[in-house]
Amino acid sequence: MSENISASDTPASEVATKPPSPESASIGWLFAASSAFAMVLWLSGPPFAIGPLVFIALVPLLAIAEVVPGSSWKRPLYAASLAYWLVSLQGLRYAHPLMFLPWMALSSYLAIYPVLFVALLRRWRLTENDGSTQAWRHRTPVCLVAAVLWVGLEWIRNYFFTGISVLMLGHALADMPILIQIADLGGTYAVSFVVVCVNVAMIDALNRWVVRRTTSAFESPTKSIVIAGGLLIATLVYGSMTMNVATEPTGKTIALLGGNELTVYEQDIVREQEIFAAYGQMAIDAVAKSKTPVDAVVWPESMFSGGLPWMTTGVDLVVPDFMQNPAAAPLQPEQLRFAVENNQIDFLNRATSIQRAMTASSTVPIDAPPAIIGGCGLVQYADRPSQYSGVIWVDATGKMSGTYSKNHLVLFGETIPLVHSLPWISDIVPPGLGLDRGTDPERFDLNGISLMPNLCIETAVERIPVNHMHQLNSRANPKLPDAIVTLTNDVWFHDSAVVDHHLRCAQLVAVGCRRPVLSAANGGPTVWIDSAGRVVERLAKGQSDVIYAQPRRDSRISLYVRMGSWPAGLMGAATLCGLAWMTFDWLTRRRKRNAIVEATPPN
Repeated sequence: MSENISASDTPASEVATKPPSPESASIGWLFAASSAFAMVLWLSGPPFAIGPLVFIALVPLLAIAEVVPGSSWKRPLYAASLAYWLVSLQGLRYAHPLMFLPWMALSSYLAIYPVLFVALLRRWRLTENDGSTQAWRHRTPVCLVAAVLWVGLEWIRNYFFTGISVLMLGHALADMPILIQIADLGGTYAVSFVVVCVNVAMIDALNRWVVRRTTSAFESPTKSIVIAGGLLIATLVYGSMTMNVATEPTGKTIALLGGNELTVYEQDIVREQEIFAAYGQMAIDAVAKSKTPVDAVVWPESMFSGGLPWMTTGVDLVVPDFMQNPAAAPLQPEQLRFAVENNQIDFLNRATSIQRAMTASSTVPIDAPPAIIGGCGLVQYADRPSQYSGVIWVDATGKMSGTYSKNHLVLFGETIPLVHSLPWISDIVPPGLGLDRGTDPERFDLNGISLMPNLCIETAVERIPVNHMHQLNSRANPKLPDAIVTLTNDVWFHDSAVVDHHLRCAQLVAVGCRRPVLSAANGGPTVWIDSAGRVVERLAKGQSDVIYAQPRRDSRISLYVRMGSWPAGLMGAATLCGLAWMTFDWLTRRRKRNAIVEATPPN
């Protein structure tokens, strides 16, 4: 007879009073802590934007790093982090049906970073070292270690896989200008550093005065509280001293056009011409309604193309094979150059006709037609044809005075990995994807004001505008622009929180560069931001209108522009060394375990 007792034979009173296993209780606590981290961090940003919550958002992570043994914490934390990124970036899925996979892949990748942060912090805390190293480790305030690791990971993700700066920890404070002025010292990294230190001080204060734990895995709680308090006070003092520094009026009015024209990847020339006509009328109306002379009108990204990109030729001109007609005589380089020159004439005639219409519509006297700064496709024929997403500048005389080619392409949007190596990928992606990348910054020196153009998400990859400013400052004849003008098309994201995240990135860029940011967007953040990161004026989501920006000249050259992000880069290098050490240690212990298993004789 079997001696097994079924669950039905167990008295009900014993089942009811049986305590849960420690393992199940631990898993439940881990899911609760991980979910609290994701929820609080999400609430600190758009759409709710309760910024101060970011000062406690990492407390659950720190608690996991402090008290949870083993590795059972990894899956719950990764699941919560994945949910956070999927919800925060869910607007990406609207761009195209094929964007579901990139949205999920990007979120899956970004969800790794909180897990790495906890793993590195636990490794630093739990590693057994010799006495001298152990004493040094005990003397090091954990708030500084945690801040270095978090900022180092933010630096890594700003470069890895082409880079993305959106939803850095410091962005949660974008609506609290006094707390983000330190971005001119070290960018958003500096703000994130302070936020992490405050989070560590919060959990130390919780352990000391609320939970009243007699021992803590985080040594020197008093040090963390003092350091975080000192940094926060210094941040407030620095912010109060720098956010209201006197600036000089430029006396110029820049009209920023903001519309909501629907765009799709598979767009035909008729639709492009309709969009051009709509924005052309908006530009004319903008000048007509302005109470001051308009010096320049800014069209959003790609809105000025209208089926007619700006074309140029190089010295080493070669006619591409796709332009040859096998049934006709070969097309010669001189013929192609002639066709491109005719294209340029048509392009400028179209631009000057709009300038004349704007001048005629003005209700105030103007000395010259407004310049046009517009998002437009750029095509260059040389030894090989190149196609760019770009910005054109047609000056008051109707001359093409400058162009800018986008330096940072959108992964899966403007560049597809392996698209040229694997033909089946090119068969399923929409036409029009696969642009060339520009390499240099540009500066448009209008009469009395200088503007640095940026395109699309380049303000959401912080290193791009900062590096551009640094390069312009380092040239033989340095002259920094008076403002950053950014052109974007965010209509893809259907007024989701992605648009607000883009805006917050631009606010921190404005402080980091100490330059106003003027953004003209189609379906996105059409906004005027001053050099202290404050939103002077913004169009509401879904609103089509114009902002008349009158930016003020800030003469400061920030330390961030002078030095770049190398301090954060050092933290990133230290973090990479920690990851390498942790990986090597894991592999070593795994080899030892395997060797023991192989050496153990079977029973």
